[in-house]
Amino acid sequence: MSALGTHEHRHISPTPETAEAPGVSPIRALWSVFGDRRRPLVLAVVLRALAAACMGVPVAVIAWSVEQIRTENLTQNDALGASAVVVAAVAGQYLLWFGANHLAWVSTFHAVGEGRIDALRHVERLPVGTVAARGSGDISAVLGADHEQIALFAHAGLMNLVGGAALPVATLAGLAVVDPLLAGVTALSIVAAAPVFVLVNRAFAEQSLSRADTLAEANGRIVKYVQGIATARSFHQVGPRLIWYREAVARMRAVNDALAVRITPLAYVSIGVVFLGVPLVVAGCGYGLLGGQVDAFTAVVFLVVVLRVYTPLVQVAVEAEALRLTDASLQRIARLRSLAPQSFPARETAWPVGHELTFEKVRFGYRADQPVLSDIDFAAAPGTTTALVGPSGAGKSTLLALAARFHDPDAGTVRLGGVPLTDLTQDQLFDAVTVVFQDVYLFQGTIRDNIALGRPEATDEEVQAAARAARCHDFVSALPDGYATRIGEGGQTLSGGERQRLSIARAILKNAPVVLLDEPTSALDPLNEQAIQAALGELTAGRTVLVVAHRLSTIRDADQILVLDSGRIAQRGRHEHLLSRPGMYRRLWSERERAANWRLNT
Repeated sequence: MSALGTHEHRHISPTPETAEAPGVSPIRALWSVFGDRRRPLVLAVVLRALAAACMGVPVAVIAWSVEQIRTENLTQNDALGASAVVVAAVAGQYLLWFGANHLAWVSTFHAVGEGRIDALRHVERLPVGTVAARGSGDISAVLGADHEQIALFAHAGLMNLVGGAALPVATLAGLAVVDPLLAGVTALSIVAAAPVFVLVNRAFAEQSLSRADTLAEANGRIVKYVQGIATARSFHQVGPRLIWYREAVARMRAVNDALAVRITPLAYVSIGVVFLGVPLVVAGCGYGLLGGQVDAFTAVVFLVVVLRVYTPLVQVAVEAEALRLTDASLQRIARLRSLAPQSFPARETAWPVGHELTFEKVRFGYRADQPVLSDIDFAAAPGTTTALVGPSGAGKSTLLALAARFHDPDAGTVRLGGVPLTDLTQDQLFDAVTVVFQDVYLFQGTIRDNIALGRPEATDEEVQAAARAARCHDFVSALPDGYATRIGEGGQTLSGGERQRLSIARAILKNAPVVLLDEPTSALDPLNEQAIQAALGELTAGRTVLVVAHRLSTIRDADQILVLDSGRIAQRGRHEHLLSRPGMYRRLWSERERAANWRLNT
């Protein structure tokens, strides 16, 4: 991570473990996610319920037939008609089932795909610090696993839930025609199991959100481990020694144990209470037969059909569990989308005059009670270089982040050409400012794609001209595929100096009038540093430049040096002026001179 991100993990945005998800019912949240795709999903639910109702038609036909046989009124035409009704019901059931599944699949995958894109666009509008505070694991889980859970439930689980609930209702309705009292006895166990089911559902909802958050954290740690596997192996922090990852897995196991040990038995209790209806129906039939209130044909119907009422409810219980997992995913998506985006004007209302960058009484902190910068007041004129120096933690990179509007100040104003950054549109701001980080990130794709990141419409000649200015054309041309060479994620197939020069090439190609440099030469060998210093000369010529400097020798010719200490500007001036006066700058320079004379004692 670049220096601009070193403090951003302490941003006041809620972490996945502590944030409160908005209190929205899962069905309402699902309704919101589907947007314009709601109508086909609703139609799919209706068709699935009708398909389940068709499954109850044979029960009603059997009950009617039994009654006709008992009263000796069944004719051949009645039998043929009953058979035709059953065949039509079965055929209708499959047609409705097919239509429901088709609509559910199509609407679900369109809605979830659009939802992923919308969520990603929302992330793009968030302040950079807020995104860093969420963590890559949490955001990738929301965009990936959480949306996948919604897709799985909406096209399959929801249909099974509706079908599993509609079939017992249809069957009970048919049984009520035969004998209302026995139908009431059949429904009694379902009523008794309802409170247990509600209790289990509530407990599972709480654990599901905790499980999803813990899984996101564990996945984030896996990603970090893979990215840093070389470092982990070099320090023998792999396998059982990988404590920081094992802790996340242990929390995951604890959450799953809570689901399995405490909640699953309760779920089985609710199912068991439902199936207590079987002996109740048997007892009711026996009592009715002995008392003469129930005839043998009716008893046979109830004894044969009773499991058709209870068995689908097991599927309802299973899909209710999936509903809670989906509810957790919906809450996590809603939690991400509830983060306030960084606001920009919809259209241009102010136009900067020139490209002077000014800070006016700026105060900022990642926590409200811990300011990182206080009373920052300076101006960086066009065509000049302003260097930011000071000890670690003084606020240098944070100041650079405010200039790029990765954060907004808590107080005071940052202006570009006399206009507050908050009054500029995204295009105005991003066209005016470019940042070269200390730790370069290159995206998967070709070298040309990475150079042209800021100007995708650039011609090959313009890309190569920027590469020449950044002193990277020679090593790119020497690659087997030249500018079409594909690089791995993060640019790990290139050296640090090569990645840095490519990042300068894309900044040169972007041609922004304001350049922010986060010490791009601090960790390079002398040859690479010399090449990059020459490239930076091409990049910064005639521009407004802010540079965070750790190597003081690189900013001797800066037009203005700001010395930061504990978030305040302790000194300001040119190199010779600051060196001639007692203070932090002279102490830093003395330390630099002493370090330069360090030798290995043999």
